Amino acid sequence: MNVASNWFNSLTESLLSHRRYIPAALTLCTGTSLSLVAAAVVWHSENQRMQAEFHQQADRLNVTLQQSINKNLEVLYSLEGFYRASTEVSRQDFKLFAQPALARNTAIHSVNWIRRVPAAQKAAYEQTIRAADFPAFQIYERTPDKKQVKVKARSEYFPIIYREALEEDNKVIGFDVASSPDRKAALEKSVNTGKIAASARIRLVSNNQPGLQVFLPVPRRTTSADNSVNSRQNLMGVIAGLFQITSMVDSSLESLNLDNINFYLYDNSAIEKERFLVRYDSQAKQLIDNPKHEKPELANLRGKICQNPSACTRLFNVADRQWRLLVLPGKGYNSMRTHQGSLAIGAIGLLMTGGLTIYLLMSLERTAKVEQQVYDRTIQLKQRTAELETALKNLQEAQFQLIQTEKMSSLGQLVAGVAHEINNPVNFISGNLLHTGEYTQSLLELVEIYQQQYPNPTPEVQAKQKEIDLEFISEDLPKILKSMNMGAERIRQIVLSLRNFSRLDEAEMKSVDIHQGIDSALMILDSRLKPQPGFPGIQVLKEYGNLPLVECWAGQLNQVFMNVLSNAIDVLHEKKSHILPNGKNSYDAAFLPRIRIRTELLSSNCVCVRIADNGSGMTENVKKCLFDPFFTTKPVGKGTGLGLAIAYQIVDKHQGSLRCVSAPGEGTEFWIEVPVRQQSKQSVSKVSPAVGASWN
Repeated sequence: MNVASNWFNSLTESLLSHRRYIPAALTLCTGTSLSLVAAAVVWHSENQRMQAEFHQQADRLNVTLQQSINKNLEVLYSLEGFYRASTEVSRQDFKLFAQPALARNTAIHSVNWIRRVPAAQKAAYEQTIRAADFPAFQIYERTPDKKQVKVKARSEYFPIIYREALEEDNKVIGFDVASSPDRKAALEKSVNTGKIAASARIRLVSNNQPGLQVFLPVPRRTTSADNSVNSRQNLMGVIAGLFQITSMVDSSLESLNLDNINFYLYDNSAIEKERFLVRYDSQAKQLIDNPKHEKPELANLRGKICQNPSACTRLFNVADRQWRLLVLPGKGYNSMRTHQGSLAIGAIGLLMTGGLTIYLLMSLERTAKVEQQVYDRTIQLKQRTAELETALKNLQEAQFQLIQTEKMSSLGQLVAGVAHEINNPVNFISGNLLHTGEYTQSLLELVEIYQQQYPNPTPEVQAKQKEIDLEFISEDLPKILKSMNMGAERIRQIVLSLRNFSRLDEAEMKSVDIHQGIDSALMILDSRLKPQPGFPGIQVLKEYGNLPLVECWAGQLNQVFMNVLSNAIDVLHEKKSHILPNGKNSYDAAFLPRIRIRTELLSSNCVCVRIADNGSGMTENVKKCLFDPFFTTKPVGKGTGLGLAIAYQIVDKHQGSLRCVSAPGEGTEFWIEVPVRQQSKQSVSKVSPAVGASWN
């Protein structure tokens, strides 16, 4: 009893003697504990963020690979469309069409035209090719040691007739693709289904690199009832593309940052031992196609990121085959650099705790200094966070604008291609209509002379004249030819407008007529300006001034006119109609939609295009955000909010200005000012905008 009492008294005295250190000790313990807990929480958050970033990179890699493969396959679809649109494709035509595609797509090893030759036509077809351009031509096949031998007798053959590659090799002309075991299955599937089909992994003969061959059948042009592509008799041939897998994948990696990330590529449609295609080593920064390395390291699969291999697996299609992408973190991915934030927070917390402890032991003045340090550090962290958020927002805006620019580029290419394809037959029709009119007039004059010289023809001639109504034909035929000539001229105007609008051949700055670009945009939007049931159409008032040629990027400036005019048309359609309680559209008969386009020369080096509508106008709040990316007043799914933002950047690129004048109920007017000649140092003079849009 005395011992216990003495021990308790001794402990009490010791605590009382050191009680001044209790607040510091409690502060030290509490601060250390909270710092460790905060560091652990941030550590866990960093792990989650690291996993999310890894899977985002895996998704981007998957999408990029799919887009790269689709881009290469589009070459085959373009050739297939070329064959469908042409009555006959010569070797020179094939070369001129395929060479630009090969130059742009380095993953394409070669593009071949494979003709289906039935056994009964083999000898005659070989003789035709010999007489045309290959005197020693014959259909052959290869032995296992790559020697050329005469092809074996079969019911049909698929020899290579045309071939275009980055490295010219005419030795393959005449090779029967159906004789190759690693290509025959894909060829047969493509022929039987009438759809695109790809082979499993093969070795390219020229460089022993891994590749695959894709076949796309082309049916024969026929007017018979049996026009099914599944009929082998109706098959003209097959377009074959030979692709190098490593080049196809390597071109996709140029836009990606794959530090410390490895991936494996497999062909799920192949048998188990032939599924491996290629792997990427992030340390060596190279693609490896050695099948000895087809199995991933199991240690990488046991990490937190890829606890389940399926979470790191992505699937995508290559023609008719399914490829599997296995993305794995490499060595050093989950390094201490990933947890710098948690370590910093732990260190900062411990430093703060130590400072607070010292404050309790030393003085209030020291406390104030420590608190100021903590405050300053917090402000720095907030500023850094704000900078990161701003950088992320700018990156997202740049990505969306890049996508929109790519869409407009694709649209321009499509418009230019369609205009070029339509232009030739229209010229042919227009030229022949002139001669047809002359011949018709001559024939009608001959008939008239005949009637004057022989006023009493035979009964058979009289009966035929009555049956065909010769008098009506004589009056109506010139009218028909005139109508056809007007239609051909209308098509030529539309084609000219499409070509003027796209201007793909004018990648550099040129001096152009601004009015041509505006008229081209109006021609393309003509269908939206015409009257519709319950809608009287939009009246376009042109007040063109006498403008000089303007030095600009014509295609980009046409995009500005298209965006502004399209927005004006949308506004007028929205103002014209409103929804009744029964869900139907009702129109205001008193409202007449109008768009006025006025051009003028503001100074010796500045032209102005003013596009105004008599729509509902807009408020000041809307005007403030009008040129911000992703801002739109349209319903979800009907507007991206990028049209005017891109237009603003294009005009700014031309050293000009894009402004909007609008008020609720008074319509909207856009001022597009660009210099006549671009100046590198001197800015373009500015002119004050009008007070508002007026309608006279």
